[in-house]
Amino acid sequence: MTDRFSLPDALSGRRGTAVALLAVTLGGLVVRLYDLGARVTHQDEARVAYWTVRYAVTGVHEYRPIVHGPFLPLVNSKVFAALGANDFTMRLSTALIGACLPLSAWLFRDRLRDSEVVALAVVLAFNPILLYYSRFMRSDVPLAAFTFIALGLFVRWYDTRKHRYLFAATASYALSYTTKENALVYALCLLGAAVLLLDHRLFLARVRNRNPYGELRRYAAAALTFDPVSARRRDDRGRLLAGLPDAVRARKTKLLLSLAVVAEFFAVVVFFYAPRKGSYPDYPTHIAGGTEGIGLYWSLEELAAGRPGMFVAVVEDALLVSWRKFQHQWGTSEDHEFLYYWNDYVSTMEDGAVVLLALAVVGFVADRYSSRGPRDVVALGGYIGAVSVFGYPIITDIPAPWATIHALVPLALPAAVGLALIGRWGVDAYADGDGVGVSAAVILLLLLTAQVGGAVMETNYRNPTDPDNELVQYAQSSSDLKPTLNTVYEISRENEGVDVMWYGSEFNARNESINDQPPARPSGWFDRLPVAWYLEAEQYNRDETDAELVVESTTNASQFDEDPPPVIISLRNDAGAYERKLDGYRAHQFQRYLHSSPFVIFIDEAYLDEE
Repeated sequence: MTDRFSLPDALSGRRGTAVALLAVTLGGLVVRLYDLGARVTHQDEARVAYWTVRYAVTGVHEYRPIVHGPFLPLVNSKVFAALGANDFTMRLSTALIGACLPLSAWLFRDRLRDSEVVALAVVLAFNPILLYYSRFMRSDVPLAAFTFIALGLFVRWYDTRKHRYLFAATASYALSYTTKENALVYALCLLGAAVLLLDHRLFLARVRNRNPYGELRRYAAAALTFDPVSARRRDDRGRLLAGLPDAVRARKTKLLLSLAVVAEFFAVVVFFYAPRKGSYPDYPTHIAGGTEGIGLYWSLEELAAGRPGMFVAVVEDALLVSWRKFQHQWGTSEDHEFLYYWNDYVSTMEDGAVVLLALAVVGFVADRYSSRGPRDVVALGGYIGAVSVFGYPIITDIPAPWATIHALVPLALPAAVGLALIGRWGVDAYADGDGVGVSAAVILLLLLTAQVGGAVMETNYRNPTDPDNELVQYAQSSSDLKPTLNTVYEISRENEGVDVMWYGSEFNARNESINDQPPARPSGWFDRLPVAWYLEAEQYNRDETDAELVVESTTNASQFDEDPPPVIISLRNDAGAYERKLDGYRAHQFQRYLHSSPFVIFIDEAYLDEE
């Protein structure tokens, strides 16, 4: 689309655009992987990672709406098996998906200027919020990425009529439904934006002295024409269609293509949502209406042997049972004060997206009132982003900074137009010998870069767990637990017997084995996060020759009278019941959350002296 507009582009030629796009993507990858495992896990990360380790050990997994889609647990179980379980590997898949998102700008190359394609990649690669949550094991970045990539692939298919883009788009869109349930919200936003785009077209038709109703009939016919490529091109490709009249052949081709796309979508969804059955002896029997022991791979073996019953049960569980679970968990919502959620949402935007929002407004307005009229993809991004800014504070169950992701990714399209426009102003001014114009454009770009760069450094690297960081949610620990936990690991390798004792009613479990499978209730397991994840990961990473890390819990302080274990963990307020009994122990105090949640780890100094 280099020559479609009169203003010169700062980047000329598709090859230069591709090289710039790859350079931006590489930079985005580096900033995502740098020190990826440094931050202490958020509570949400810790619980999902813990259950992912349990799935990697037992092979047992089923969809649980409270932790959202099955994509991350299933993918990360393979990552853990290959690379071990730790904070870096836990976040690796999300980081890689976020790093690949800028590449999707290439899919819009026939709809955007070359400079806008590169600007889109820059916005997606370096926005502070998108960067922060690309370094966070949550499903929001994968959901936004898969949906945005699917949009680009659908656009590419529409522009080229090459069906490989259609199948790739279907796969990406199906993957979005395996990440998080608000993929349904994206579908509604896309539908609403499509209606507004249709209104654009009909209005422009009237301005250009064309019949709006005729245009409407034409668009309806185009929507029903799934494959506009002439069927004559397929005469020599398959005997199935040979000899049929062209019209019938074309309809049959479109029908087969439609069925293939639908089958692909459901195949991806079923693969991820199907339950997995391992060798775990206490596997729950409620899956698929009480069919004990069903699982995807076993059902495929049964299907291959001519016994489809289990496969049907697995498909039913993946689709119908999962849908009922979703409705039970998220089908109803509690009313909450909009302004409170809205203020939290706006505060996050102010800290991490003020530049993107400003550029999006500039780009949307400039494109809408340009001589060529509004472009569909730019308007689409603006509409979806605007609705999300106002809609997510209404539908979210808690004030959460990650909800802003679903507005920022679509708004990146008009923001890219705004950013490229500033760059072209500078190029035009340079070509005209306008030193003042060049200086103004350069200064503005430098100010934008400084603001974004400063926000990236502050929110992602200097203070990623600071209570004053608006990108940090309350369930993020503000303490650095890792040096102390490394000491606990070393002690457990030397100690015989119980290594770690959780003390107090809040941490107590009547039987520690109840924590082996989700939902790990009733027990004090949830209150042990994020430490429970670190202990479980350490045990998972040990080989058969290493000593087992033994963890127990109690509410009886008299157990510490004679021979207390080397590590005791409790709430700070509960430590008074036993602290005087611990001769030679050192206390390490931390926050489980951002603030107001102190707990303490007591470590026997005798082990420290031996190190």
